[in-house]
Parts: sequence; C-alpha cells; structure tokens
Amino acid sequence: MKLVQFEPLFIRSFSTSIWPFPLHNHNHYELMFVAGGSGTHELNQISTDYSGETVFFLAPEDNHDFNIAEECQFSVIKFLPGVLKAGINSSTTDYWDNLLTSLSRKWNLSADEINNDAPFLKKVSSIMEVMIAEWQENNQQVTEIHTNLLRSLLLLIDSSTKNVNDTTAQYGVTQIERLQNYIHSHIHFPEKLSVKNLSVTFGLSESGLRSIFRKGMEMSLGIYISSLRIEMIKNRIRNSESSLSEIALEFGFTDPSHFNKFFQKHSAVNPLRYRKDNKTKNEV
Repeated sequence: MKLVQFEPLFIRSFSTSIWPFPLHNHNHYELMFVAGGSGTHELNQISTDYSGETVFFLAPEDNHDFNIAEECQFSVIKFLPGVLKAGINSSTTDYWDNLLTSLSRKWNLSADEINNDAPFLKKVSSIMEVMIAEWQENNQQVTEIHTNLLRSLLLLIDSSTKNVNDTTAQYGVTQIERLQNYIHSHIHFPEKLSVKNLSVTFGLSESGLRSIFRKGMEMSLGIYISSLRIEMIKNRIRNSESSLSEIALEFGFTDPSHFNKFFQKHSAVNPLRYRKDNKTKNEV
C-alpha cells in the first residue's frame, strides 16, 4: 500500500495502542518521534524492538509498519522536499535534495546509536513540540517557522550521523525515487515534466515511463504532477504576499487565463477567491 501526500508538509500528533495503518510506503519523507510505550517497528522487512523515546526517519520508498506492545505517543512530520525551499526554485536548494538522499541512507546505519543519544533525543523532542504547537495555533497551515525548524531537525540529524559513511552509491536510489525527486525539483518548470522530456531524461520509452510510474505510485504521472503542483501553488497563495501573477510565473504559467483555468479545474474556485477565503479563515 502506498500513502500519497501532495501537501508540502503535514503534522500529526496522537496516542495509540493500535497502529492504524497497514504495511505501506509513501511519496514523502517522514520524521517520527515516539515517546513512551514499546513495540516492534518493521522497516523494509527488518524488525527491530523499540521502547521509550525513539526517532524514526523514513524515505519515500521505505516500507514500514508498527506492532505496538504498550501505548505510544507519536509525533509525525510528513513532508515533501519542496517545503524546505519555501516554494522558491533556486540552484542553491539542490543542497536540501542532496542532504535528504544522504540522510535516508546514513540513517539506516546509525539509527540504533543515535536513539541511545539522550541529548539528541531531547533536542528533537523540543523542536517537534514547537512545530506541533505552531501547527495547531495556525489551523494546520504551514508557516515559515515550520520550514526553519524542519531544516534545523535535518541539520541536527546530519550532524549526528557525520561519522557514518555516505552509502548512497552502495545502496542506490530506486528509479521511482529518482523520478519523484526530479518532479519535486522541477515542479516550477512544466516543460521539463512533459512525458517526452522525462522519457529522454530517464532513458525510457514514453509508454514505459507511464507504466513504471503507475505501478510504483498507483496513479498516473499526469495526475501526480497536477496534484503536487496545485498543492504547492495553494501553499504559496496562503503563505506569501506575492501577487497571483508572480505566483503564476513561479510555476511556469505565462498566460494568466491558463493559470486561472488550471487552478479552477483542480480547486473548484478561482485563485483570487481562494486567497480571499483563506485570508478570512486566518483572521478568524
């Protein structure tokens, strides 16, 4: 089972004695902090026991499941790479793409050691508490505070895994991961996300590309790109002072009428109404 998220960032905090999801993977990264309780975590067909405070860092193609023995408090941050770039495309943001790829590989080699590091766990707990509070106070909307604190968490993890060799080349990156990373990095450039360009970039036939993506993501390539694009546009409209014309240009729309039609098709309202409605909600 694959859980697909198009929002740049989503946070959950809950207590449970029964894990509510079957074995699954995602299209997003996931940072989890578990407080109290105990159980077994299955990650890519390898089971490990956990108890007390524990951190899990999951990459998009990681398959995982929990078997909870004692009730646990879960704090979960689910995010797409784009949230680290604050919606702005820049060559300098490749740093975050590279860091995420590196962390997801190094984490699997160092998780046990890091989860025995009490100061590290305390820092993670404190940062996530602030993120959850900010999330709840802002009606589950992403703010600049979330972006900066998430960056801090990733840098903290990176600092804690400095002594671990980067084994990205050894483990490799799956083809569907490469496709997702490319789409996330180029969502502002629609011409680069055409089936023709993607097939050339990844050395696949157009039919082969569509087939691989549908099999890996359980949806068509076109639906995935459109859904990701509209959620990132909505996030920019909600959380920036940029004009609608500026936001349209950021995402490759040179024709305002095309931008309006695209937005209305996927949102049932035009972008101006969407901005007014969300501004009103934030003021209530």
